[in-house]
Amino acid sequence: MAALLIPLEDIKRHLRFSDLSPDSELDPYLEGLLDAAVDYCSNYLGRPIPWVDDDGDSNSPSEVFPASVRQAILIVIAELDQNREQRAVGVSIDELPTVTNFLHFYRVGLGV
Repeated sequence: MAALLIPLEDIKRHLRFSDLSPDSELDPYLEGLLDAAVDYCSNYLGRPIPWVDDDGDSNSPSEVFPASVRQAILIVIAELDQNREQRAVGVSIDELPTVTNFLHFYRVGLGV
């Protein structure tokens, strides 16, 4: 389902891949990154992506969801692509501040 949220061509363009053709051998890899990024952002938000709005209407993948959420997903995909290894030696590990800034206003269930 997540593969419908952001077209693979857009992901390839965001990652600056030179081969934008459909059905490339990288497509399953990119679909996995997209699924993981949507899962990450969904868990941060405390709601599924796409989510049901206040009127009870479900945002279908064909509808536009907030551009900042879309961009956050793309940033997470790029992070997963660039940092494939589990270990980082001699560097500071930090959250992705741009992602949390983009997603913050759409979080639910934070309490008072």
